[in-house]
Amino acid sequence: MRLIPGVGTAAACALAVGLAAGCSSGASPQGVKTPEASASASSHSAAATAEETPATPEEDFDAMALGSSFYFDGQGTGTASEAMKRYCDLLGDSEINGVPPAQWLAENELVKEDGPDVLQYGVDEFCPDRAKTLEAAVAGTYERWITDGTYEVGSGADEVRPGTYRTTGALRDCYWERTSKAGEPLDNQFATSAQRVTVTVRSGDGQFTSRSCGSWRPVK
Repeated sequence: MRLIPGVGTAAACALAVGLAAGCSSGASPQGVKTPEASASASSHSAAATAEETPATPEEDFDAMALGSSFYFDGQGTGTASEAMKRYCDLLGDSEINGVPPAQWLAENELVKEDGPDVLQYGVDEFCPDRAKTLEAAVAGTYERWITDGTYEVGSGADEVRPGTYRTTGALRDCYWERTSKAGEPLDNQFATSAQRVTVTVRSGDGQFTSRSCGSWRPVK
């Protein structure tokens, strides 16, 4: 590099920056960052930003759900936290798919792998006011309604407990039947049109069948 008379090596380097790749002294001109220095500063800045910005509750929940085997019905391409918030809204309804929210959780969501852990985390994080509903679902202390299907009579989670049940509404072609343990008909009814139907399931019955009758609720 040709030196300008009266100008030192460092100053010459500064004037020559942009025209030459560097100077023999190995020092970078004052105020000019080398690629290595820029990369180091950028890395340090990113690390500092990561340390200063904690994960959001949504990000924490998404990571937790992603590491589990649980899936949210209807999640689609949305995030797990978005789906959990929709579940929180559902749990505030009086019924879901014809049954109480706690029953819906117990029969449809808690039975999924990792369901109890993921839902507990989600309720604690996004809707703690729904905690009692989840507790009832886990403990099985909710009021159980009966929808379409054939059920054995008993005290199990999937059985119909003996007692009196009633369904109301604009009922059309509602059919119910009580049968013995051997499957013999004990009592039945077909209502072409009705507003209220009541039936008593007895402890000695074997099965109870309901079709197009809506939701049967225990009569208190």
